Amino acid sequence: MMPVNFLGFIPMLTLALLVVIVAGRSLESNVSGAQQMQNDGLIIMAEDGLRKYNGPAVHHFARHGLCNHSFGKVRFFRALEKHFHNISDDMKIAFILDICNRRDHMLTKWVQEIFDKDGDGYISHFEREIDR
Repeated sequence: MMPVNFLGFIPMLTLALLVVIVAGRSLESNVSGAQQMQNDGLIIMAEDGLRKYNGPAVHHFARHGLCNHSFGKVRFFRALEKHFHNISDDMKIAFILDICNRRDHMLTKWVQEIFDKDGDGYISHFEREIDR
């Protein structure tokens, strides 16, 4: 059985929270109306940028989309065929394995040159489908 004091605590806490919320909303801001509208515009622009998904970043695609599994490495090999001419397949394979093991800025640069056709730093759905 609950004590009588506890039954009065929850309604009192609810009333106190309601008073704080109403008082906080009713206080006027020190910011003018024009500044408030400008701030609202910035927030809306930031939210619009978050809603638009361009695909994974180049470095993320390079490390997780290509070098993490064998299918990605084969895809990287096929894409390199257009860039490496008169080089044996063994050299291309060694290059891919080496650059995937290092996972440094050179991997990012190669993937950006091969897959990022529009140069925005992200690999879109259409750019991923180019060398499949």
